[in-house]
Amino acid sequence: MKQKFSMKLQFFAEEEAETESSATQVPEIDYAKIQQMLDGTLAAKEDTALKAYFKQQGLSQEEAEQAMSAFKAEKAKNQPDVIALQNQNAQAQAALQRTRIENAAMMEAVELGLNAKTIPYVLKLADFSQAVGQDGKINNETVKNALSKVLEDLPALKPQPEQSAGFVQVGAGADSQSQVQEDALKKAFGL
Repeated sequence: MKQKFSMKLQFFAEEEAETESSATQVPEIDYAKIQQMLDGTLAAKEDTALKAYFKQQGLSQEEAEQAMSAFKAEKAKNQPDVIALQNQNAQAQAALQRTRIENAAMMEAVELGLNAKTIPYVLKLADFSQAVGQDGKINNETVKNALSKVLEDLPALKPQPEQSAGFVQVGAGADSQSQVQEDALKKAFGL
């Protein structure tokens, strides 16, 4: 008779799976460290090349060091300041966006019938912080709501319809010729 032994195959499979997963794991790459190493290597090579050049020119060690520091200062001066350029770009973009919002707001203010003299004041008081959507486009409905909110808060800025009190004369004023015509009409109608 044969004895049957139960084999735990799963026990062996898990152990094998662990070794496979650790073998396929890719180490993390630190790009900042790589850039730091490259910068250090490039700086060292630059110093070596400059020393060789100045030695070739017949300069002493002290003169070579002064010339190297002057060269590096000139190089640094000619390098564009990337952060300053990015800040200028961001400021220009923000100014352009404000101008686009103001133009849209002026158009909406004209459509609302605001007086040309009050439009600048209404624009300064309006909150256009939500006027630009996620896609970067100006939402005219939001602009109109901001203007309406200002007009609601300050009704004195609302456009006033022209009111006429009493009699409004239509046509030319009375002169001697029209008086003659008026008398002729009264006579014709028996008045």
